[in-house]
Amino acid sequence: NSNIKSLFIVQGEEATVRVFSGNLGRDAMENRRTSGNIEPVVAFIYDEADQFIPQDDGGRGPSVPAAKERAVELARRGRKYGLGIGIGTQRIVYLDTNVLGQPHTYFVSKLPRESDRERIQSAFGLAKEVLEETHRFRKGEWLLISHSATGLDGTPIPVILPNANDRIEKFVTTFTPTTT
Repeated sequence: NSNIKSLFIVQGEEATVRVFSGNLGRDAMENRRTSGNIEPVVAFIYDEADQFIPQDDGGRGPSVPAAKERAVELARRGRKYGLGIGIGTQRIVYLDTNVLGQPHTYFVSKLPRESDRERIQSAFGLAKEVLEETHRFRKGEWLLISHSATGLDGTPIPVILPNANDRIEKFVTTFTPTTT
Protein backbone atom coordinates (compact mmCIF):
# COMPACT_ATOMS: atom_id res chain seq x y z
CA ASN A 1 0.00 0.00 0.00
CA SER A 2 1.64 3.25 -1.12
CA ASN A 3 -0.14 5.22 1.65
CA ILE A 4 1.92 3.55 4.38
CA LYS A 5 4.77 5.73 5.59
CA SER A 6 7.98 4.04 6.66
CA LEU A 7 11.33 5.13 7.93
CA PHE A 8 14.28 2.76 8.01
CA ILE A 9 17.55 3.84 9.60
CA VAL A 10 20.58 1.66 9.01
CA GLN A 11 23.49 2.00 11.39
CA GLY A 12 26.56 -0.08 11.99
CA GLU A 13 30.19 -0.54 11.14
CA GLU A 14 30.99 1.61 8.09
CA ALA A 15 32.07 -1.20 5.75
CA THR A 16 29.01 -3.30 6.63
CA VAL A 17 26.65 -0.37 6.07
CA ARG A 18 28.35 0.41 2.72
CA VAL A 19 27.87 -3.19 1.54
CA PHE A 20 24.25 -3.17 2.73
CA SER A 21 23.52 0.15 1.02
CA GLY A 22 25.03 -1.09 -2.23
CA ASN A 23 22.96 -4.28 -2.14
CA LEU A 24 19.74 -2.51 -1.13
CA GLY A 25 20.14 0.14 -3.83
CA ARG A 26 20.91 -2.50 -6.47
CA ASP A 27 17.89 -4.59 -5.51
CA ALA A 28 15.57 -1.55 -5.41
CA MET A 29 16.72 -0.37 -8.84
CA GLU A 30 16.39 -3.83 -10.35
CA ASN A 31 12.95 -4.38 -8.81
CA ARG A 32 11.67 -1.04 -10.08
CA ARG A 33 13.22 -1.55 -13.52
CA THR A 34 11.71 -5.00 -14.04
CA SER A 35 8.32 -4.33 -12.44
CA GLY A 36 7.71 -0.91 -13.99
CA ASN A 37 6.40 0.23 -10.61
CA ILE A 38 7.57 3.68 -9.46
CA GLU A 39 5.63 3.94 -6.18
CA PRO A 40 6.02 4.49 -3.38
CA VAL A 41 8.67 7.12 -3.84
CA VAL A 42 11.77 6.13 -1.87
CA ALA A 43 14.61 8.36 -0.75
CA PHE A 44 18.03 6.95 0.07
CA ILE A 45 19.65 9.43 2.45
CA TYR A 46 23.39 9.20 2.89
CA ASP A 47 24.56 10.94 6.05
CA GLU A 48 28.32 11.38 6.27
CA ALA A 49 28.14 10.81 2.52
CA ASP A 50 31.88 11.21 2.07
CA GLN A 51 32.14 7.72 3.62
CA PHE A 52 29.89 6.24 0.89
CA ILE A 53 30.56 8.44 -2.13
CA PRO A 54 34.17 9.56 -1.79
CA GLN A 55 36.21 11.18 -4.53
CA ASP A 56 38.71 8.36 -3.90
CA ASP A 57 38.40 5.39 -1.57
CA GLY A 58 41.33 6.48 0.60
CA GLY A 59 42.20 2.88 1.45
CA ARG A 60 38.75 2.18 2.94
CA GLY A 61 38.65 -1.21 1.30
CA PRO A 62 36.40 -3.13 -1.09
CA SER A 63 33.10 -1.92 0.40
CA VAL A 64 33.45 1.56 -1.13
CA PRO A 65 33.15 0.78 -4.88
CA ALA A 66 29.78 -1.02 -4.62
CA ALA A 67 28.23 1.63 -2.35
CA LYS A 68 29.61 4.43 -4.52
CA GLU A 69 28.47 2.80 -7.76
CA ARG A 70 24.95 2.40 -6.39
CA ALA A 71 24.78 5.99 -5.12
CA VAL A 72 25.93 7.26 -8.53
CA GLU A 73 23.28 5.13 -10.24
CA LEU A 74 20.55 6.33 -7.86
CA ALA A 75 21.61 9.95 -8.39
CA ARG A 76 21.67 9.63 -12.19
CA ARG A 77 18.78 7.28 -12.94
CA GLY A 78 16.77 6.81 -9.74
CA ARG A 79 14.17 9.51 -10.43
CA LYS A 80 12.82 7.61 -13.38
CA TYR A 81 12.09 4.68 -11.03
CA GLY A 82 10.70 6.72 -8.12
CA LEU A 83 13.99 6.48 -6.23
CA GLY A 84 15.78 9.55 -4.95
CA ILE A 85 18.97 10.39 -3.15
CA GLY A 86 19.79 12.82 -0.38
CA ILE A 87 23.36 13.62 0.56
CA GLY A 88 24.46 14.94 3.95
CA THR A 89 28.08 15.85 4.60
CA GLN A 90 30.24 18.49 6.19
CA ARG A 91 33.06 17.79 3.73
CA ILE A 92 31.72 18.46 0.28
CA VAL A 93 35.20 18.53 -1.30
CA TYR A 94 35.60 14.83 -0.53
CA LEU A 95 32.49 13.81 -2.49
CA ASP A 96 32.60 12.27 -5.94
CA THR A 97 31.73 15.03 -8.39
CA ASN A 98 29.63 12.61 -10.49
CA VAL A 99 27.14 12.45 -7.63
CA LEU A 100 27.53 16.00 -6.42
CA GLY A 101 26.37 17.42 -9.75
CA GLN A 102 23.11 15.44 -9.82
CA PRO A 103 20.98 17.01 -7.07
CA HIS A 104 19.21 20.16 -8.15
CA THR A 105 18.52 21.45 -4.64
CA TYR A 106 21.00 22.05 -1.84
CA PHE A 107 20.60 23.00 1.81
CA VAL A 108 23.78 24.68 3.01
CA SER A 109 24.52 25.27 6.67
CA LYS A 110 27.80 26.22 8.32
CA LEU A 111 30.75 25.73 6.03
CA PRO A 112 33.81 26.40 8.18
CA ARG A 113 36.33 25.29 5.52
CA GLU A 114 37.08 27.60 2.64
CA SER A 115 37.53 24.67 0.23
CA ASP A 116 33.95 23.53 0.87
CA ARG A 117 32.60 27.07 0.41
CA GLU A 118 34.51 27.40 -2.85
CA ARG A 119 32.95 24.17 -4.17
CA ILE A 120 29.41 25.51 -3.56
CA GLN A 121 30.35 28.97 -4.87
CA SER A 122 31.57 27.54 -8.16
CA ALA A 123 28.56 25.21 -8.53
CA PHE A 124 26.11 28.11 -8.30
CA GLY A 125 28.19 31.08 -9.36
CA LEU A 126 27.78 32.71 -5.94
CA ALA A 127 29.76 35.59 -4.52
CA LYS A 128 32.23 34.64 -1.80
CA GLU A 129 30.41 36.84 0.73
CA VAL A 130 27.17 34.87 0.39
CA LEU A 131 28.59 31.71 1.93
CA GLU A 132 30.76 33.50 4.48
CA GLU A 133 27.47 34.48 6.15
CA THR A 134 26.94 30.83 7.08
CA HIS A 135 29.52 31.20 9.90
CA ARG A 136 26.86 33.04 11.90
CA PHE A 137 24.14 30.42 11.33
CA ARG A 138 22.54 28.81 14.37
CA LYS A 139 21.12 25.30 14.50
CA GLY A 140 18.31 24.98 11.95
CA GLU A 141 19.40 27.92 9.78
CA TRP A 142 20.21 27.10 6.17
CA LEU A 143 20.58 28.53 2.71
CA LEU A 144 18.25 26.84 0.24
CA ILE A 145 19.84 26.90 -3.21
CA SER A 146 18.23 25.24 -6.21
CA HIS A 147 18.62 25.07 -9.95
CA SER A 148 14.89 24.47 -10.37
CA ALA A 149 12.77 23.97 -7.22
CA THR A 150 12.46 27.60 -6.11
CA GLY A 151 12.01 29.33 -9.45
CA LEU A 152 15.06 31.44 -8.57
CA ASP A 153 17.87 29.64 -10.37
CA GLY A 154 20.87 29.48 -8.07
CA THR A 155 19.66 32.29 -5.80
CA PRO A 156 20.17 31.41 -2.13
CA ILE A 157 17.13 31.76 0.12
CA PRO A 158 17.66 31.80 3.91
CA VAL A 159 15.36 29.29 5.65
CA ILE A 160 14.86 28.01 9.18
CA LEU A 161 13.92 24.35 9.54
CA PRO A 162 12.83 22.46 12.65
CA ASN A 163 15.22 19.91 14.10
CA ALA A 164 14.97 16.70 12.03
CA ASN A 165 15.76 14.51 15.04
CA ASP A 166 12.73 15.93 16.87
CA ARG A 167 10.51 15.23 13.84
CA ILE A 168 11.83 11.67 13.50
CA GLU A 169 11.31 10.99 17.21
CA LYS A 170 7.74 12.29 16.98
CA PHE A 171 7.07 10.13 13.92
CA VAL A 172 8.48 7.00 15.53
CA THR A 173 6.69 7.50 18.85
CA THR A 174 3.28 8.58 17.50
CA PHE A 175 2.97 6.66 14.24
CA THR A 176 0.07 4.23 14.04
CA PRO A 177 0.04 2.00 10.98
CA THR A 178 -3.22 1.60 9.13
CA THR A 179 -4.35 -1.54 7.44
CA THR A 180 -6.60 -1.73 4.45
